[in-house]
Amino acid sequence: MGEQRQILAVDCGNTQIKLGVFRGTELTANFRLATDPHKTSDEYAILLRSLLTDEGLAPRKFDGAVLASVVPPVQPLLVRAVSKVLGRPCLEVAAGLDTGIRVRVDNPDEVGADLICLAVGAAGRYPLPVIVCSFGTATALLAVSAAPELAGVAIAPGILSAVGSLSSNAAKLPQIDLATPQTALGRNTIEAMRAGVVFGFAGLAERLVGEMSRELAQAGGGAVPTVVATGGLLNLIAKVTSVFQHYDPFLSLHGLRLLWERNAGR
Repeated sequence: MGEQRQILAVDCGNTQIKLGVFRGTELTANFRLATDPHKTSDEYAILLRSLLTDEGLAPRKFDGAVLASVVPPVQPLLVRAVSKVLGRPCLEVAAGLDTGIRVRVDNPDEVGADLICLAVGAAGRYPLPVIVCSFGTATALLAVSAAPELAGVAIAPGILSAVGSLSSNAAKLPQIDLATPQTALGRNTIEAMRAGVVFGFAGLAERLVGEMSRELAQAGGGAVPTVVATGGLLNLIAKVTSVFQHYDPFLSLHGLRLLWERNAGR
């Protein structure tokens, strides 16, 4: 019966809050909200209750909830909102939680909850070792060894922040809508910016995946890692590179589900 329990997973990022409803291991519904530190917990509760009931879901029928946040001011607001709507405590991803993965970095407490969720999700869903490329507010790549251990992380600017920086700091470069470039030989300003950003970030991902793969192989007997892409902008990059073997836009939510099962769902 345990595999049929219904839980709510909440992943609060700098730009968006992703919510997923799981029945057992199946993601049956998902939603997105804008991250807004000016909202009250009551306002978040109203939005959450509305999203669930519009999908025909009874909030008080959930068996639990789990939340990860990289936005400290918003985290307590969401915890109160979720607990109020579901009538149950909300498990928070924090230091000391049983993840099943050793974090091999200088200061494990520095690793964001979002990266922990991605590492747990990847280890639970794909063959190890695995490299995850996350294209969100920041561009983050993380490597999970066969042990499994979070062996290391690389963080670069996000695609949208890079575009915003270009237009803000270069007087003659406009704000642009991102789209897949048809050529690297841009013949106007917009085409040139799209080519530079999209092909550039694809190249960044390819180089970092190559470096991480080499180091994982040296440390782990030559095993070739699985490469997974996630994040809101993965579709844009996926069209111009073949470095990714899997595309998993809900990887963090699956990581949250696995963390709930490991810590609260026994």
